[in-house]
Amino acid sequence: MEDLQRIWTDRYTVNWYEADAMNRASIVTICKYLQESAWNHANHLGCGYRTANAVNQIWVIVRLLVNMERFPSWGETITVRTWPRGLEGLLALRDFEVLDDQGTRIGAAASQWLILDAQTRKPQPAMIVRDILPLVTSEPVMDEQPEKIHIHDPLPFQYTVKARYGDIDMYQHVNNTRYLQWTLNLFPEEQLRTRHLSMMMIEFLNESRLGDEINLFGDPSTNPSFARGVRQEDDKTIFRVKLRWG
Repeated sequence: MEDLQRIWTDRYTVNWYEADAMNRASIVTICKYLQESAWNHANHLGCGYRTANAVNQIWVIVRLLVNMERFPSWGETITVRTWPRGLEGLLALRDFEVLDDQGTRIGAAASQWLILDAQTRKPQPAMIVRDILPLVTSEPVMDEQPEKIHIHDPLPFQYTVKARYGDIDMYQHVNNTRYLQWTLNLFPEEQLRTRHLSMMMIEFLNESRLGDEINLFGDPSTNPSFARGVRQEDDKTIFRVKLRWG
C-alpha cells in the first residue's frame, strides 16, 4: 500500500490531430485524456481493466462533468491529476485537475463509475476497490457535481447517425466520447469558433452497438444547451448532455 500513488499524474502534449479548427484541444480530446488517466491510475491501484476482467466485470462511466477555464493549444503540454473520491452506493467517484505547464489549473472534472457484470450488464458492488479506500481523497475537486440531467422541454430533432465500426470500443459498444462528438455537431460553426464551452456534463443511460441508429435531439440556441441521443429501434435514450457557454 505504501508504494501506491494516492494521486496519479500524466502529462499530455496536444497533437495536431487532437486540435480543433481554432487550434485548441477540443472537449472530446480533454475527455479522452481524463479517461486515459483514470484507466492508468486504476491499473496502478490494482482495480483496473485486468482485475475487473478476471472476475467477469467491466468498468463503465455513468456521468462526467468537466469545467474548463480555457482549452490548451496545439503543441501545449498539460498535466492531468486524478484520484478516487470513494463510493456512493454502487457508484465509484473519481476527480481530476487539468494544469498548464506553469502548474495553473485550467480545468477540473468529476466522474461517477459503475462496475457491471460483463454478461448481464447488471450493476455490481465495487468490491475490487475496497482495498484502496484508505487512499481515497474525500474532498471534492469542485463544488459542482455530476447529477441527473433533467430536460424539461421537448428538444427538436436534428439528425440521425449510425454507429459504425470506428465508433466501437473494446467492450463492443459505442465509445462514450463519440456521443460527445455527435452532440458538438449539433452546433453551428460560428458558435463553436467564437463561444467558450465552460462546462460539459454528460450522462450515459444505455449502451449502443454497431449498426444502431441514434436520433440526435438538441437546441443550440439556449444557454445552457441540452441534447440527447435516442436509439431508433426501441426509443431508448442512450445519453443526455448539458453544455454551458461563456
